[in-house]
Amino acid sequence: MRCSESSEWMSLYLDGLLSWEQAQHLQAHLAQCEACRKEWEAMCWLSSFLKAEPVAAPAPDFAAKVALRLRQREARRRRLYSGMGVIVGSVGLWALAGAALLLLFIVLWQPLIRIALFGAGLSLLNDVLSVLAVLGKALWSVAYALSAGPTWLALLGYAALALGLLMLWTRIVFRRWGAFR
Repeated sequence: MRCSESSEWMSLYLDGLLSWEQAQHLQAHLAQCEACRKEWEAMCWLSSFLKAEPVAAPAPDFAAKVALRLRQREARRRRLYSGMGVIVGSVGLWALAGAALLLLFIVLWQPLIRIALFGAGLSLLNDVLSVLAVLGKALWSVAYALSAGPTWLALLGYAALALGLLMLWTRIVFRRWGAFR
């Protein structure tokens, strides 16, 4: 038997988990090896010392303190979700307002073309279209520059985060709406 095995077997012997044959092998090794015998004596002393000591009991108010901490943690979690709901709601409302403005612009676009063509003339329409073309090119350049570098990943992550927050907000709103019904 090697000394490294005997250390493990000593612990198992103290716990009563060695077979009779293994215990005999251990005893034979301890009779021959001075270092392992000293380790065995130290382990036996420590085991008897630990058995003699009483088991520590928790403080009387331990359960109450744990319950209080759990309630505090739950309250913090609720506040966090409420704050996230407000943020997601704000993002959702801004997105809804943007969509409403876009829809309004699309609905009003056709009468504006008629007014521009017949009322103010083609020069005004030409100026508006040239400004829109410049703005479109600028937006295209910005989008291309952002998508060409490593920033596109950050934008994609931001968009995913905004979508996730919007979904969380709608979930919270519908859950609370269902509770009031």
